[in-house]
Amino acid sequence: MRRTAEFKTEDGTALRGQFHWNSASVAPSIVMCHGFGGVQEHIEHYAALFCEAGFSVLLYDHRGFGASDGTPRQEVNPYIQLSDLRDAISHCLAQPEVQRERGVALWGSSFAGGLAIVTAANDQRVRCLSVQIPNVSGHRNGPKMFTSEEMTEIRRRLREDREARLAGEPPQMIPVFARQPGELAAFLQGVPKRILEPGPTPTRWLNEVTLRSIEYMFEFEPAGWAPYLGAKPIQMILAENDVCTFTNIQRDVYDSIEAPKRLITFPGGHFHAYDRFFKETSEPALEWFLQHHPIA
Repeated sequence: MRRTAEFKTEDGTALRGQFHWNSASVAPSIVMCHGFGGVQEHIEHYAALFCEAGFSVLLYDHRGFGASDGTPRQEVNPYIQLSDLRDAISHCLAQPEVQRERGVALWGSSFAGGLAIVTAANDQRVRCLSVQIPNVSGHRNGPKMFTSEEMTEIRRRLREDREARLAGEPPQMIPVFARQPGELAAFLQGVPKRILEPGPTPTRWLNEVTLRSIEYMFEFEPAGWAPYLGAKPIQMILAENDVCTFTNIQRDVYDSIEAPKRLITFPGGHFHAYDRFFKETSEPALEWFLQHHPIA
């Protein structure tokens, strides 16, 4: 079963998504949020699988994206998203279908994988987490994603954008995925099929983010929080050919974690996680939650 979810953040912004539950009885819960520039529909097939297994599941659009309120639109700001994720946890635990005293599990993909790591390191209500193709180091990813010439151009435009914003101008926008060769975009590749055709539910996805989103992406450093997970079990599911969040960087961070952990890999690229390797990414996540956040 599924119903529309809506909740207010601390500053009064309304975030919207879906709440899935399996039966009339209460169950342990999972909170999910989408990655960089995405929307909830891109990950709802994971939520459906977790719900079918017996979990109560909340997934939602980040502020400024999809069905959620918030301005500027299409801005990926991890500092605000981290605060909103903790408000989402509060909303989830207030639902009558949730075992409040059990806390929550977190599932995060790509950029939201980093959000999950930071939140789990700081919020005692998080009991375990499973992250796939996670962004763990903006400082290390950036120079691998862009050439030195592209980085110089990005920095120049960021300076112009900040000055223009201070003067009251709207933020500069760039594509999430490049539409033609040589175009500056967050990801210099074609739009993955799963983004364009996520499933039966129409999406509000737009192929654009603010230019400042790239600056935030460069700055965000979840790896620094990984040592503070304590004893919270973490699973990382990695693409063996990831050229967005880069497999070798993810492995380095995984090796630094002292919490109970498990590493899973699949033989594809970053965006293949959502469709071609859905079985290889979703079933281990479900298994992890059943082991470390059990229903019975």
